[in-house]
Amino acid sequence: MPDKNDRGKITLFAKGRIGVLKGGMIAVLNKNGECRTCCGGDCEPYIMARKTTNSADPIWDLTPYQGPGKARNGSTHWRIIERSYRLTYGNGTVDEYRELVNLPDQFRTSYSYNGYIELQIGCEDENGNIDWPYT
Repeated sequence: MPDKNDRGKITLFAKGRIGVLKGGMIAVLNKNGECRTCCGGDCEPYIMARKTTNSADPIWDLTPYQGPGKARNGSTHWRIIERSYRLTYGNGTVDEYRELVNLPDQFRTSYSYNGYIELQIGCEDENGNIDWPYT
């Protein structure tokens, strides 16, 4: 058994909560269960999915990306973007259940050329800016 001087201490204020993350790190949550400051640093922008659309294949079914648990921990925003021209076709937030809020059921193009469409997940920084994956 360790000496009493080797033990750690946790002091919890304002009705917060504590959780243990993968790898053994401790996360201290506020009274609303939010962990933006301590957990948000683990968020890295990423591309959740890609699809090439054109007149022969104009519809991209987005229903597989709907529902809780689809985004990674710490993710805060999503967007549908055409990579070549950087046109945004939809965007929204990711909630505490890691669900892409108001993600449409499908994306439909009206163009005949190949559209390189991505469903991107972004992370909000401490200044409120959203970091998106590099494309």
